[in-house]
Formats: sequence, C-alpha cells, structure tokens
Amino acid sequence: MKRTALGLSTMVGVFLLSTVIAVGSLIAMEGRLDTAALTAQPLSVPTLLVACLDPLAILLEIVAITLMVMGSRQVGSLHRRLAWTAAAFFVVWAVANVGGFIPLSLVGMRRGSLTLAKAGQMVKAGAALLQYSVPFLMAFGLTHRWPRAMLWLALGLTVIGNFGVVVLPISGMELERVEVPGQTMYAPRFAVDYTAGAYPVLLALGYVGGVLYLVVYVLLAWRIWRSARIGSVP
Repeated sequence: MKRTALGLSTMVGVFLLSTVIAVGSLIAMEGRLDTAALTAQPLSVPTLLVACLDPLAILLEIVAITLMVMGSRQVGSLHRRLAWTAAAFFVVWAVANVGGFIPLSLVGMRRGSLTLAKAGQMVKAGAALLQYSVPFLMAFGLTHRWPRAMLWLALGLTVIGNFGVVVLPISGMELERVEVPGQTMYAPRFAVDYTAGAYPVLLALGYVGGVLYLVVYVLLAWRIWRSARIGSVP
C-alpha cells in the first residue's frame, strides 16, 4: 500500500503546482488575458510559471499514475481497473495534444487558417476532459460514502468550470500576422476578461472542484500512511 500512498501524495503535489500556476497567472494578469502582451514580454510571470512549473506538474502526474497502477494489485479489482483506465486516459490526452492539437495549430499558423487553429484548440479542450477525469478514476476505488460523493462533486465542478474557461475564448480567437526570418506566420491571439461574464463563476467552480480533489487525496494519503505505520509497529 506504500506505493498507493506515495502516488496519492505525489498527486497532492500536482494539485498544489496546478493551483500556483492558475492562481499566480490570474493575479499577475489582473484577471485579463492578452496573448499579444505576453508575447511582447517573454519573461512575464504567467509565462515563467507555465514554462517552469507545468512540465514539473506533468512529470509528477506521470509518476503518480505509475505508482497508483503498480500499487493497485494490493487494493482490489475495481481500483486496479480504474487505475489502468486513468493511465489510458492520460495517454490518450497526451496523444491528442501531440498528434492533434500541435499539428493543427502549426498548420493553421503557417497557412493563416483560423478554422484549423480553432480546430486545434477544440481538440485540446476535448482532450482535457480526459485529464480532468484522471484524479477521479485513480481515487474512486479507494473511497466510500462521503469521500466518494466529494469525488463525484469534484469531477462535475472541474469539468464544468475548467472546460468552460477553456472553450469560451475559442470563439473570439484571432490570428495575428507575425514576420519571422524567411516566412510569415500567424500567431493565435486571445483577449479574455476573466472578471466579466460567466468567467468568474466558471473559475470558481473549477477552483472548488480542485480543492475537493485535494481534500480527498490528502485524506486518503493520510489514512494509508497511518495504516502502514501502524502495521509496521512490532
């Protein structure tokens, strides 16, 4: 069970890093996203947070999923199936981004095709639904009663809130002509006011869902670590 406890603890680190990235970027941008302004300032706080912490969060999530799958044999068949499903979802998410989002975005940028660029963004948003489900699947088989109800609520709030925040800006996406050595590119531009419209509600839903995931994972990790310590006492 120590691998399961370590996997849960690692996911706690993932949640904390994701929160730092999201909240830190939102505060630094004062609630308003303008990709043109971020491009003009390569060392801006949001850019640094994403560049430095996002790869670390993804790496930790891979470690957490691996540990949960490896430790699932000691828990039960339901947890084992769900842990492997979570791993499959994560792989599909990665493949969709590498094989769908990135190629469509690059072709759209080269051709100046807003349709292709938006299609790439939609692939990314759709694939994100799978990633939102990963924490739910990894912990569901370990929970009962109210922690399981919290997981369902966390999943619903995360999907509605985060998916809405990602999808809404796509309709207002534009392509901005950029001259680079030897060719002309068209960079995607977003101008989003997260303090207006449905964004504050969607952000709140996403944050609450993330906090609920964090609470459940901390509780499960504590219980399993505690059981492991008690079991090791002669």
